[in-house]
Amino acid sequence: MRIWSGNYEFTQAIRVKTSQYKEVRQQGLEPLPAKLNFYLLPAFSLHAFSSAIDVLMLANEATGRNAYSWQVVSDDGQPVVSSCGITINSEVGLRSERDRNLRSNPVPVAIVCGDRSLPRYDSQLDAWLRECRNRGARLVGIGGGTLVLARAGVAEGRRCAVHWEQFPLFLEQFPSVIATQGVFERDGELYTCSGAAASFDTFLDLVGRDHGAAVVNRICEKAVACRIRAVGDRQRLPPNSRVRFNHKAIIEVIDQMEANIGDPKSINGLVAATGLTRRQIERLFKRELGRTPSRYYLDLRLERAHLLLRSSSLPVIEIAVVCGFVSASHFSKVYRNMYGCAPHQTRLLSRGAGQDRSSDPLADPPGHPTADRMVTSARTLCVQNQRFMAADGYDRPTISQISERKSRICKNTL
Repeated sequence: MRIWSGNYEFTQAIRVKTSQYKEVRQQGLEPLPAKLNFYLLPAFSLHAFSSAIDVLMLANEATGRNAYSWQVVSDDGQPVVSSCGITINSEVGLRSERDRNLRSNPVPVAIVCGDRSLPRYDSQLDAWLRECRNRGARLVGIGGGTLVLARAGVAEGRRCAVHWEQFPLFLEQFPSVIATQGVFERDGELYTCSGAAASFDTFLDLVGRDHGAAVVNRICEKAVACRIRAVGDRQRLPPNSRVRFNHKAIIEVIDQMEANIGDPKSINGLVAATGLTRRQIERLFKRELGRTPSRYYLDLRLERAHLLLRSSSLPVIEIAVVCGFVSASHFSKVYRNMYGCAPHQTRLLSRGAGQDRSSDPLADPPGHPTADRMVTSARTLCVQNQRFMAADGYDRPTISQISERKSRICKNTL
């Protein structure tokens, strides 16, 4: 009896100490660890996922305590295979996590990690994100995860960073979201990033808001990261740029070009804001990029058209208009010169391949051996052109229809 009494008193003392310890932590003297749920989409980017985890792990080291804890969530609680074939185990299924979230306070950070591929529709995932948003949780979209956030309706009127390959399709599908081509964006408690290495910068910013610049600097020292990218920084340098490319005037001109894909401005108009002459800008472009400003501008518009042909259902004539081409014949001619096939052949081949990048030679640049094989195959498919155009509803739209679609697609372009 005495032994039982002693154990009872000891248990009660432990309970008192535990409750006091919880009160101290809740008063802010020792904050509770922030919990994060990583929902991995099929074929997610392992690079983006591991970069985020590295930041959180180093944050725990830099703060000297368990500042962050995390778990992997999947649709059914089963392991998820990344785009590179490596499998990551999941701790919990989405349905169980939704039930747990209803009883937890605060709600864990919800992170959707994808890749450049387009995610399939999942009503349960969308409902989970809306529940987290309604309870004030932070939401993070990585790569294709940003499309999931937009589809769930939690990014309406918010700035979202979208990978440049997904950007044209994103503008078409989500006109009410302010899409950008920055490395990452932060709009209130909504974080979005373009994926891959941008995940590292995104989570550095998140940790910085929680623990300050000193912790971020310590993380960068441990990770040997010599440059921290900020909100809105460019995702990529212009194609074929050299390592020494750093002239501010060129960046300003290119930013204006990207902002005026649908309504191309004259080169004189682009140059006016830089304070340099047209001849000076042309020399800089030729030296740094190996082409004239006019040629670079045309390449940007053709790249946008190429992405829309592969990922959207817009008729070819509309794609030509929203990319700044006033003549369908001129668009077809310059497109064929760059990509080696007609626009409708690109559309036909992308549909036939199911938009599978591993078997889509359009992902390779013109002149690549795989792309050359694609051009040969495209010529054999020309006989199907009329049937394809009829199936795609390729009736010429009215001028008002083109103008309306053009303004909707282009209004959010950077």
